[in-house]
Amino acid sequence: MDYGDDAFTRGRAHPMIDPTLRVEALARTGERDVVLMDVVLGHGADPDPAASLAPAVAAAPGTVVIALIGTEGDPQGLHRQAAAFQEAGAAVFTSNAQAARHARSLV
Repeated sequence: MDYGDDAFTRGRAHPMIDPTLRVEALARTGERDVVLMDVVLGHGADPDPAASLAPAVAAAPGTVVIALIGTEGDPQGLHRQAAAFQEAGAAVFTSNAQAARHARSLV
């Protein structure tokens, strides 16, 4: 699901800013599900995406793979975000391609 699609963002903030749709979706995953999600850092994005998403990742029964897009110079701090997601149990990659390959290997 692309929660950034117009069908999901009409009348509400994009998931880069408001993680509600992603948190709800993670709660609905099954034990055998593999979730591949991108988390974008930078100005205009959630000031601390791991604060709301990492607990949902930790509680998700499925496997979560994150493509963490950003740099250490971003206000959220690339390494701090990566560490929080890894601690929550996600596999974290700073490359979309690597994250996608890893998720595919799990399916």
